[in-house]
Amino acid sequence: FSFFPPRSSLVVGARGMQDATKACLGLAAAALLGSLYVLVHERRRKLKKEKRKSQSGSGANGGALTKEKLIRILGQSSAAAYQLIEQTRKMVYAKHEQTGIPLDKCVEELQQNFENAMEAVVLQVRKNHGVTEQQMTAAMVANQRDEEVQAALTTLREAMSGKPPPSPPKAATEEEQTPAARLKARRARARRQGNK
Repeated sequence: FSFFPPRSSLVVGARGMQDATKACLGLAAAALLGSLYVLVHERRRKLKKEKRKSQSGSGANGGALTKEKLIRILGQSSAAAYQLIEQTRKMVYAKHEQTGIPLDKCVEELQQNFENAMEAVVLQVRKNHGVTEQQMTAAMVANQRDEEVQAALTTLREAMSGKPPPSPPKAATEEEQTPAARLKARRARARRQGNK
């Protein structure tokens, strides 16, 4: 009688142990990779969140909105608001003609969608300029006595009431235009001269 198992069972047992060890190491490696993945992506999310906070914080404190940018944003908001009003008017008349429902009922039905769309339009213009509502409010308060800002605000109010905003002035000289606009103008002149 022997205290040790037969040699053949030791070999099978050693292989089984090697397989089990490999499986455990594989699982541990997979768990480690999964943990690293989670940690890396969690860190990225935190960095993005901090970046957004710092941008909105610096924009509200250190990055005051200039009068010129405020006027430009108000002008674009006016144009976008007027376009939305015109589209809504067309929708109201089309619905009235198609269904025979009185105009005031058609307006009532489309009112909620219109208000949501108007908020979205103004938000998109601000977003395009990277400006928050708080920055806009602060800039309007800071420039409340400025005639140009008041004129831009009046234009926006009128546009929201259905009056078309004035068309933006065109660049008087080629020096005032952007390089892309100058190139486009040169190409147009060359085409016209080529057609003569």
